[in-house]
Amino acid sequence: MIFAACLVLPTPCLAIASRDLPSIASLDYRCTETLLSMGIVPSAVIDPETPYSTLEGAAQAINLGTIIQPNLELLDQVSPELVLTSPEFTHMAPRLSGIAKVKSLAPYSSESGASSWQRMVSFTREVGEAIGSTDLAEDMIKETESHFQSLRSRIAGDQMPPLLIVRLMDHKHARVFGSNSLFQGSLDELGLSNAWQGPESHFGITMVSIDFLVDINARLVVLESPYSSNPSREQFAVSGMWQHLSIIKRGDVIFLPSTFNHFGALPSALRFAESLVEALEEQAPAEAAG
Repeated sequence: MIFAACLVLPTPCLAIASRDLPSIASLDYRCTETLLSMGIVPSAVIDPETPYSTLEGAAQAINLGTIIQPNLELLDQVSPELVLTSPEFTHMAPRLSGIAKVKSLAPYSSESGASSWQRMVSFTREVGEAIGSTDLAEDMIKETESHFQSLRSRIAGDQMPPLLIVRLMDHKHARVFGSNSLFQGSLDELGLSNAWQGPESHFGITMVSIDFLVDINARLVVLESPYSSNPSREQFAVSGMWQHLSIIKRGDVIFLPSTFNHFGALPSALRFAESLVEALEEQAPAEAAG
């Protein structure tokens, strides 16, 4: 028998009092990174080695395998009191409910009227409610908002063009992130604008060919993929088609590392914002010199 434990750890940003918490298993990256940002290490998680800085600490939990095929036999041995999942695991609900109480949560939906940021904040509160610690959730939200205020002040006053946020899929296509995405929430909090005004899915993405981007006047933000062995910079170098974009010709491109989940929650939104502001600050002296 594997004995489950839910650790409450101190973090640099949050002062967390010791308390009784349920033993938690997380089958969702967004739930895991949110719990970790609250200072809570779940008993068991999926994919703890995923290369996102927002999941640092997950390696202390029991590894339930991959998101595609979690080890439910091991989960049964862990015997948590609560299993946090996403709607993608609906087909497993009967099996999971036989192991523990199940709560399905997601920060993305087709719900109208709520901004990307509001949905991520609501998701954080729902995680707090699920584990019986709403005060931890509120502390995390306040701490995240404080960090965003600090980041916004660092670029305040700079004349920033709209940002076109993409992830290259191949030499001819890119995934573009719109108003329903995690990145929109971050841009709103930073006082920046999104150049993409086209259609998008409820995840805030759409796949486009390069010709759709030719006439967009923006600064290009390229997100590196954690699953690709070839950096996006190299793809640009070998693809003649990308070189025809006016954005590329004038060198107005920022590459961001794969240290955050592109479909994450508040922790990933904050890590993206930190990476973006750092890149903008590095680019500013070069622009001034030019």
